[in-house]
Amino acid sequence: MHAKKESRPARGAAGNTRPYSSPIDATLSRLEGVKRTGPGKWIARCPSHDDRHPSLSIKEADDGLVLIHCWTGCAAADVVAALGLSLADLFPGDRRTLADHSNGPMRRPFDYRDALFGVAHEVVVVRLIVESVRAGHPLSDEDAERLALAQERISDAARIAGGVL
Repeated sequence: MHAKKESRPARGAAGNTRPYSSPIDATLSRLEGVKRTGPGKWIARCPSHDDRHPSLSIKEADDGLVLIHCWTGCAAADVVAALGLSLADLFPGDRRTLADHSNGPMRRPFDYRDALFGVAHEVVVVRLIVESVRAGHPLSDEDAERLALAQERISDAARIAGGVL
């Protein structure tokens, strides 16, 4: 797809590799054709393919994380490899592995719609069982267990959404 350039380590003024004060400094110092486009935002020529016009967007997030995107389709891993970096180098601090720095398993952000759909489903189950009892059918052990499960699921949804039941 793209002709890859050889990776090159960053060099200081004397030609020695040197530590950088931040991930954005390490990243920008290795790029060619860097232009600031706004506060904490730059464009540059992508080092992962023969880029004649800047196609790489770079942004420094509020927490110091470096975000990169090649508009011609190069993968972030290929871009950082062409810079002589790894994806971990885009993170502030020493974050060589996510396992060493996470607070637990990664979870997607809470979506209230998921909770509402789940609660709505449980309400339908409860209503069907109530209608069966109102029609004169005895409450079976299976129905009683299902009502208990519905109550548990609705309580869990309320707790996850920030309420307490």
